[in-house]
Amino acid sequence: MESLFWHILDGGTAKTAAAVSYIILIIIEIIIAVRKNLKLYSTQDTFNNLMLGAITSFVKIFIKGVTLAFFAYLHQQYALFDIPADAWWSILLLFLLNDVTFYWYHRLGHESRFFWATHVAHHSSELFNFSTAIRGNFIHFFYRFLFWAPLAILGFDPLMIVLIDEIGFYYQMFIHTKTIGKLHPVIEFIFNTPSHHRVHHGSNPEYIDKNYGAVLILWDRLFGTFAEEKEEVRYGLTKNLKKQTVPTILLHEFQAIAQDVAHAPDWKSKWRYVFGHPGWRHDQQEADESKFVSSH
Repeated sequence: MESLFWHILDGGTAKTAAAVSYIILIIIEIIIAVRKNLKLYSTQDTFNNLMLGAITSFVKIFIKGVTLAFFAYLHQQYALFDIPADAWWSILLLFLLNDVTFYWYHRLGHESRFFWATHVAHHSSELFNFSTAIRGNFIHFFYRFLFWAPLAILGFDPLMIVLIDEIGFYYQMFIHTKTIGKLHPVIEFIFNTPSHHRVHHGSNPEYIDKNYGAVLILWDRLFGTFAEEKEEVRYGLTKNLKKQTVPTILLHEFQAIAQDVAHAPDWKSKWRYVFGHPGWRHDQQEADESKFVSSH
C-alpha cells in the first residue's frame, strides 16, 4: 500500500492535482478581490511569495533524498518496533504523531529566536492570501528532518513518514485565505481551518503565539495555545519590515541576532540572544516576550 501511495504522491498525480488546484484557487481569490475591491494581493508581495516558494521547492528536491536516506538508515539500524506500513491503525497513528511533531516544531519556531529566524519569513507579509502559504525560508529544511527522525526509530516506514508529512503540507496550503469564513463548529473544533490560521498570522497581542497546528487544532486546545478569531486580524509582524526584498525577508532576523550578540555583555546573554525567546533583552528587567520585540 505504501508503494502505491508513494507512487501517486511522488510520481506526480497528487502533486499535480494539488498544484493545479492551488493555482486555480489563487486565480479565484484574485477575481474575488478585484470584484469586491479587497486588498488581498499586491504585485511585489506576490512576487516575493512566488520567489520564496520556488527557492524552497528547489531545496526540498535535494533535502527529500537526504531525508529518506537518513530515515532508512535509522529504520534499518535502530527501529524499536516492526510497524506495518499498510495497516489502517499504523497510518492513523503515524498521522497523529506527525501532526503533534509539527505542532511542537512549529511552536519552537516561535519561541526560540534561532528557529524564529528561519520561520519569520512566513509571517513577514502584511497581506494574507493563498500565495502566502509558500512564503518561507529554505534554511530550516536543512535541519527540520531531524525532528521527525524519532518516527523512523520507532519503526515507521521512511516513505510513509515523508508521505504523511507532505500531505500535512498540502493541507496547510489551502488554509491561507481571508475569503473563507468560519466552517461548521465540529470542523472548527477538530481541524485547523482558515479562521484558526488567520489568528496564527495575526500580530494582535491576543493572537501572537497561537494556533500552531498543522491539520488538527486539537493540540492547541490541549496545550493551551488556542485562540478563536474574534476581532479583525492585523497581519504581519509587530514591527514590520521597511524593505520587502527576498534577501531581506530571508536574512533580516539573522542580522539582528548578530548585532545583538555583538553587543551582549557576557556569554550567557549571547546564548540567549541566539536561542532564547525572540523578545528577550539583556538590558530589560522583564522582557515582554509575548510581543516578539525583536521582529514579530
